[in-house]
Amino acid sequence: MRVCLFITASAVFALSLAPNLVLAPPPPASATCNISCTVVGIAEWSDTSSPTINLPDLTTQNSQISAGTPLMLYTNGDVEINFNNFVSAQLSKDDNHKLITEYMLKYHTDGATTVWSNYGSFLNNDSTIKHISGNGATGVTLSARISNDSRALGDSGGSNATLTLTVCWKS
Repeated sequence: MRVCLFITASAVFALSLAPNLVLAPPPPASATCNISCTVVGIAEWSDTSSPTINLPDLTTQNSQISAGTPLMLYTNGDVEINFNNFVSAQLSKDDNHKLITEYMLKYHTDGATTVWSNYGSFLNNDSTIKHISGNGATGVTLSARISNDSRALGDSGGSNATLTLTVCWKS
């Protein structure tokens, strides 16, 4: 009888534990996921056009004037700047009244500059901007320097020029 009582008590005890076993949280499970992403190359100006360079008045035959205007360039890789509109880049009132026109670029990130170059040879070798990791923008200042041809004075009045800078990936 003792054995029967022990078996009965053990069965009651085991059945009382069953709900706890059924309600127990399942053991944790893990999953691994590989994630990949490609960042495309970005090279763009902060605006589609640069502010106008307003030069002071050219007052004497031998004077030389200059001014510049900045524009932000956003890039996440090495790029080069070039230009190819040589005809419209010379400051002139008309085809017969042209001024000596030179340009220079300055990069604000590293302080590098190109040399002053005549409009016809400006950026002949392109100009490289090295990307600095963690810095997605650099200020680029285009400066223009104007003077009279020593053999002939430019006619009085306004003169205009247009320069287009193009950013390309450094190959």
